[in-house]
Amino acid sequence: GEQAHSYEFSRRMAARLALLVLALAASADGFAAPGPLTWSRAPALRSSLSRPVYTAPLTDRVPPPMMRVGMMAGNKVSLTKKNVRENVGEVVSSLVSTLEKVLEEELDLQPLDLPVDLERAEGVVDGSKCVIENSVWQTDSFRKVHIELATFFNNAGESAGLDILHCVLFPRPEAAGPEVPMFGCDVVCVRGTVTAAIVDLSPMTREKRLSAQWADAFDEGCGGLTEFQEPREIPEFGTHIFGDRCVFVRPQGAGECQQFVKLCGEVLKMHCRETARRTKGYTPSREEVEEAHQGQVHYCEKQSENDKTRKILEGSFGVEWTDRYMSTLLFDKPEALA
Repeated sequence: GEQAHSYEFSRRMAARLALLVLALAASADGFAAPGPLTWSRAPALRSSLSRPVYTAPLTDRVPPPMMRVGMMAGNKVSLTKKNVRENVGEVVSSLVSTLEKVLEEELDLQPLDLPVDLERAEGVVDGSKCVIENSVWQTDSFRKVHIELATFFNNAGESAGLDILHCVLFPRPEAAGPEVPMFGCDVVCVRGTVTAAIVDLSPMTREKRLSAQWADAFDEGCGGLTEFQEPREIPEFGTHIFGDRCVFVRPQGAGECQQFVKLCGEVLKMHCRETARRTKGYTPSREEVEEAHQGQVHYCEKQSENDKTRKILEGSFGVEWTDRYMSTLLFDKPEALA
């Protein structure tokens, strides 16, 4: 029946998306904003961070009062389409609210426009619908600040219980230099159970090590939140790009899920503040800009070596759309240096 189909769908997709998380991982540029984006101050995009944001408790099923991302046509919101934010589970809802609260408080975000079909995308997987919604911003220090949400609906239009959250911040090489790492986190949740959760600060230096500034700040502000019952092994490709403070786990129970949400918020807050300290009055040398630029190029190239992301996207959205999505939105490298 419909229930059996929904269960089988979730089981198959959980296995496939476990691979996707390994491919995207924490700070992976999983569904990142494209490089040549259009500057915009459109209220429809700005609205996501123009109102107070709260951290939703895991027991609160009411969606936070945030922007209906990816559903704009001009300034109009289509209420006939399923909204990802209002259909994700408790953990993802709490995490996205926490991340947006930190971003609002710590950064002067300016929105970036996306093509309509990349801001919101719908595809079919095994007869069920996958919906992806993206929001992107920029700041003086970050060329891309990105939050991606995805969920699945069965044939009856009901939630299939499979949710994904991805967030990544790319620093500007010309403003931040090589010492500012890349923040990222990913969560995959299947029927209320978080199967994979990762948060990371990926170094951009030649040595691929976090600077003492970030390592000390992490240990002081976040070190007490990093112990979980079931840690997971970093995939081989990730060992070339993820930092030594990377936390990749399968949280056990509501307590550890809430702990992971808090950890992500604390790491993001620390990262924003340390970036502000580092970049204030700082002009990187040409050599430093080149080092930071090459660090991001290396990162994107390593991510592109894993074809699991492409295969999953092609299965949902087709080859042509996937090619465009990956070339303009997924693993875009920073603009070439003059």
